[in-house]
Amino acid sequence: MYSFRIILFQHSLGERVSKAQIDEMADFKPHFVCFPEYYFTNKKLGNHKQTIENQKRQIRYIQLLSKRLRTVIIGGSMPELENNLLYNTCFVFKNGELLGYYRKRNLFFAEIGKITPGNEWKTFSAYGITFGVLICADVFSDESFLEMKKFGAKIIFIPTFSLRKVETIEEKHRRDREIFVRGASLANAIVVKVCSVPSPYKDFIHGRSLIASPNDIIYRVKPEEEEKSLIIKQVICIS
Repeated sequence: MYSFRIILFQHSLGERVSKAQIDEMADFKPHFVCFPEYYFTNKKLGNHKQTIENQKRQIRYIQLLSKRLRTVIIGGSMPELENNLLYNTCFVFKNGELLGYYRKRNLFFAEIGKITPGNEWKTFSAYGITFGVLICADVFSDESFLEMKKFGAKIIFIPTFSLRKVETIEEKHRRDREIFVRGASLANAIVVKVCSVPSPYKDFIHGRSLIASPNDIIYRVKPEEEEKSLIIKQVICIS
């Protein structure tokens, strides 16, 4: 049995991580830090636009964060330009070294016609284990979790953009089980979903970050904290 310290960075999109936040995370000595979908977005450009100069700055920033925290950074996601196509991409760094990237395959309706879907499943290795990345709407396809199982992922990080819905707590918890506990069971892995919180930039989202095992929810943000910026520190065990 191996234990890993992970941080779910539940904050509003497009914000720089403060020195106080970096210090707080560093004190925890995390193995992994995961950011929300579209966290590394330039608010002046918006979620579905990018420039090469801004892209280089954002990737460099993720790299520096991983080096400063001496950890693996799952860089939420950001708009990525390549050959005049725009992808929704998560860059993964460990201690300043690029481990690779994953491009979202299953698009949200607002991305269709703007974002190009990726065409590869990706896993990465650190600390002697294999971990994977899915992004938001990827969770609605069983194939996503089955591919993670095939690649041997023990942890699946899922940067997410969660729209606010009018529903009961029971309905929320039932959906968590139907999507994330079921997905963890299909993959035989721990699932870590990290969401953003509302701000003047995007005020129609909420933070429903959670961790699921194949059997149950291990951690879930309290309903009263779904609009609260949090640095969520958790320890998970992998056999």
